[in-house]
Amino acid sequence: MKVLSINVSIPRKIICNGKTVNTSIFKKPIHEKVKLSKLGINGDKQADLLAHGGKNKSVYAYSYSHYKYWGQILNRNFSKEYGLVGENLTIDDFNEKDYFIGDEIQIANTVLKITQPRIPCYKLGIKMNEKNFIKYFIDYAHLGMYMKVIKNGEIEKNDNVELIHREKNSMSVYDVSKLIFNDYTDINKIKKALGMSYLSEEIKKRLTNTLVKLGHYEFT
Repeated sequence: MKVLSINVSIPRKIICNGKTVNTSIFKKPIHEKVKLSKLGINGDKQADLLAHGGKNKSVYAYSYSHYKYWGQILNRNFSKEYGLVGENLTIDDFNEKDYFIGDEIQIANTVLKITQPRIPCYKLGIKMNEKNFIKYFIDYAHLGMYMKVIKNGEIEKNDNVELIHREKNSMSVYDVSKLIFNDYTDINKIKKALGMSYLSEEIKKRLTNTLVKLGHYEFT
């Protein structure tokens, strides 16, 4: 696998439905080597630090292989629009069914660890100029992957992406996405997910709340 594009942005204000929205979702490619640290990619900033950023969500990666699907759904050509869904790293074939929570990924001299799927917010619909996009995105369940940086370094376009470690008894990013939004009554799978120490606290809290609603209090 390769990094096809590294995409960054700083917060900017836009007008949506007559309201001012502060967002960093409009990522643009950069073409030089860039520093990667536990705070994320140098030059990239988040507008909403509750929903994005932080040590467990310092880098967001998405697979270029999904661009064709969105082009078909929305009847548009996205082939040159790197950073399409606001991702920092556009990777050629980074499928959520093939990568697991806790996987460690090496890019150049850096190492990143997958912590959770992306939880989309309304700003993604603004970015895609489609009011129903959040529903389409959740239904597709290929939400992309948040990662934390466990080894600082530098990366650039066309760097190789290599899986170097997989945790035991983990679950794919796709399966965790389905648990959050579609398979939320599968109690055994939810309990398995909550047993993964390398799953982010944000997702554990969501899944714990789901169990409570179903009458299970073991993880509270």
